Order: sequence, then structure tokens, then C-alpha cells
Amino acid sequence: MAEAPRLADGLKPRPAEEVLNRLVFRPLGHGVVRLVWRTPVRPEHLVLAHGLLGLLAAGAIASGRDLTAALLLQLVTVLDNADGQLARARRQVSLLGRFLDSEVDLLVHAALFGALYLRTGDAVGAFMGFAVLTLVLSLDFNLAALAAGESGSEPAPRPGLETALARVYAVVFGWQDRAIRAVERALQGRLGAGDADWWPRPFLAFFANLGRTTQFVVLGLALALGRPEVYLGFLQLTVLALPLVYAVRIWHAIRSPR
Repeated sequence: MAEAPRLADGLKPRPAEEVLNRLVFRPLGHGVVRLVWRTPVRPEHLVLAHGLLGLLAAGAIASGRDLTAALLLQLVTVLDNADGQLARARRQVSLLGRFLDSEVDLLVHAALFGALYLRTGDAVGAFMGFAVLTLVLSLDFNLAALAAGESGSEPAPRPGLETALARVYAVVFGWQDRAIRAVERALQGRLGAGDADWWPRPFLAFFANLGRTTQFVVLGLALALGRPEVYLGFLQLTVLALPLVYAVRIWHAIRSPR
């Protein structure tokens, strides 16, 4: 097998980056890639590994082992970085890996918020937190793709597991992707905004820096302090900020010279 890749070999260009990811977790993920480079480990194996760690973290939260949960969540983030880097460096990017990653992440998020409900007793806060996290991550994914000029079209999945996962993805995430992209295109068309005005870097950076890495760092800090409810409050503030961020972005597009 070829020599271990450079960090740059496993990166996916993005219009805006998550700072914690770039400075801390991406290099750590690259370290994992180098460790497994000459082994049979595939990206999908890393996805399943960080999914299992995420479920263990949820169990730790539910049982009050907050520091253990906080550390496990950071390991989840390291492996979550490593799976994509390994796939790109080895040219093993696949629909199977993409759908599996998204669906394992969703399962972990559901378990984490279920555990947060058990710890805090705040059913509404936990349910809203799960919904807000799902929305923010969907916005980040779709806005970055639209800003990068990606069409959203994908090859047909292969029969078997890939098709099964594609069907689950279509039910759970497909409508979100279509709705976000339809609203974005409609707003841009109605305002007559050019791409440079419609995709200001601060707007994209706002969502990028609410990504999964940042979410798990904030949750980990709240757990380390023994205050898991603080993370639910953080998500409530996030959802209040969304209309303001969109309003500023629309104002910027209207004020920009044509």
C-alpha cells in the first residue's frame, strides 16, 4: 500500500470551516488515519466505531457518569473526522458510507437527547434540542453544498444495503434537503441576489461553527461541569439566533449593489 497520506489528502474543500475542527479534531483524525492506513479498516468500520462510542456516551449521561460521557464524545468527534479523511485519501468515498454516517449520527443524537431527558427531566427541552440540532446540521450541510455549486444529484445506489440505507435517508433527511434548497433558491431568486452576495462568508461560517464538533465540545463542557441542562439552553439560544442571522443575510443581499 502507498505511504501514509498527508493531512491535505483527506480534506474536503468547504466554503467556511469549523474552527475547532480545523485546529484540534481534524489533525487528531488524521492521526487515526495514519494508524489504520496499512490495515483492513475501512471508513465504514470507523463510522460504526464512533456510533458505538456515541451510544456508550448516551448511556454514561443517563447513569450520571458525566466526565466519562464528555471524554467519549470527543473520541466520537475524532473518529468522525477520521472516517471521511480515510475515505477521501483512499478514494473509498461511497453512497454507502455517506448514508451510513448520517443515519448512525442520527441514532446517536436520539440516544443522547433521550439520555439528557432522563438526566434533566425536561422532555420539551430535550425534544426541541434534538430538533434544533438536526435543523442546524441540515442547514450547514445544504448551505455549504449550495455555496460550493454542488447540484445535489447522486448516482443510483447499488442493490442491497446501500439501497436500504438510501431509502432510510430519503425518509429521514431527503425532505429536509429538498425543503432547505427550495427555500434558498426561492429567496435568492426573489431578491435577485448574485451568488457572491447570497453566500457571504460570515453567514456560512455561523452554521459551520455550529457543526457537530462544536456541539459535542459544548455538550462535553456542560457535562464536565455537571450541568447537562446548560447544553439544552445553548440550543434554545441557537434557535433564537437563526431568524436574526437570516434577516442580516437578507439585508446584506438587498443592500449589495447589483
